[in-house]
Amino acid sequence: MYDESVVPVKMESFSGVAAKSPISHCIKTVLGRACVEKRVTIGLLPAIQYLSKNTNGALFCLTAAAPPGDSATHMQEVLLQAFCAENDIYVIKVDSDQKLKRMLGFSETRMDFSCILVHYPYTDPFTDSQEIDLSVLSESEKDLIEHCENNWDYAQMPVIKLPEK
Repeated sequence: MYDESVVPVKMESFSGVAAKSPISHCIKTVLGRACVEKRVTIGLLPAIQYLSKNTNGALFCLTAAAPPGDSATHMQEVLLQAFCAENDIYVIKVDSDQKLKRMLGFSETRMDFSCILVHYPYTDPFTDSQEIDLSVLSESEKDLIEHCENNWDYAQMPVIKLPEK
């Protein structure tokens, strides 16, 4: 019997190249590059504050589920996800904020890792174009975009299981 809460997700690469890497590895690669390039906003409230001033700057919004019983955080996450969808920001749900924390290299900190915004790569400030140059995206970023595009119309987004280490 089909369970409606289960959303099919391909486990192989989303770039069309067979056996390249699973989507969780793409997330790790994108986060690592974005962190080095200082293109991340960490935390639910900082993400909301950033997006209230700059709706075009974010490429991805990674969210981890709120702890059970925390209805205020859950409501903020739902509103953030709706805002992202309305502004063409790709939302990626992951299984653990602690795994996101480890992926970014943090161990002993009380920061909120339930939401991470990955900003677009920086572009040439001397150009007149307001368009985002997609040619500057890494292969992993392009794979994540393809994953998001393939799952855009699902009522319930798939939750990506991140590696333990």
